[in-house]
Amino acid sequence: MSELRVAVVGCGGMGSIHLDRWAKVSGAVIAAVCDADAGVVTATQRVYGGEAHTRWDELIGATPLDVVDICTPPVQHEPVAVRALETGHHVLCEKPLARTPAEARRMVEAADRAGKLLMTAFCHRFHPPILFARELIENDDIGRVRMVRNRFSGVFEGVENRWFSDPEVAGGGALLDTAIHSVDLFRCLAGEVRSAAGRVATFNPALTVEDSAAIVLEAESGALGVIEASWSTPHGRNVVEIYGSAGACLVDYDSNQVQYRSADMSVWETRVIEGPDRFQREIDSFADAVRGLQPLRVSGRDGLRANEVVAEVLSSART
Repeated sequence: MSELRVAVVGCGGMGSIHLDRWAKVSGAVIAAVCDADAGVVTATQRVYGGEAHTRWDELIGATPLDVVDICTPPVQHEPVAVRALETGHHVLCEKPLARTPAEARRMVEAADRAGKLLMTAFCHRFHPPILFARELIENDDIGRVRMVRNRFSGVFEGVENRWFSDPEVAGGGALLDTAIHSVDLFRCLAGEVRSAAGRVATFNPALTVEDSAAIVLEAESGALGVIEASWSTPHGRNVVEIYGSAGACLVDYDSNQVQYRSADMSVWETRVIEGPDRFQREIDSFADAVRGLQPLRVSGRDGLRANEVVAEVLSSART
């Protein structure tokens, strides 16, 4: 099998996580690393090798590559992805796919024109307890999904001094950064969204973007969802609860435990689901899709649809 040549653009934060997981993929080589911070890219090159670049526009098209993995702030997602796709590379892009549905749509259209893969890095789809919950749903162990509740919350220390809270760079606040994962999880577990509404709040006076949100979703199947996301709730929880017509499954990210109970069970069962973490599974899955070994598990259209739902929630909150 031919070697996959990978470039990671953006080497801090999520970029460092992706680099570590790519280094564990058999038959993949980190051919280039790119970051606007020369110190970061030099330090990264010492660990992972490959060419070192501080400008993505000088890297893409000049270096032989199979994959461009985009881990920059969202403001750069569209230009980097479109350039990479147009020059014949497959693209893995961190969430949110873009700052707006219009940007995301241009990325999807570029992938379609190029005939290349565009995957949105919705890592929670690959979280082992979520994969277990999906199996329960697919095997009809808990019946038809009726309700989903998801809360990702806590305190994002120092967010007012980081790009996450700059609307020009990030496109928004906790909705695009945190709740967008939840929107995708709802679509993954309950099906396509038919309608979305919500409210947002800013409790941190140093912010100009929302730091908390509450969302209600309705799936085309009729299932209902409640999403709660916050950067400003001390001792918050990180949980996904799925309630079906014949049982339920509760995923606790904080303890890594899954509780479930099907129609034929008299008591709840608790499990700790082990195995490769969600980031390794995500990278492995994309590598296999590029090699043609399996279909793409999460597409650019999934990222676009999540952007559209978040935009619908924001419109609801403003009116």
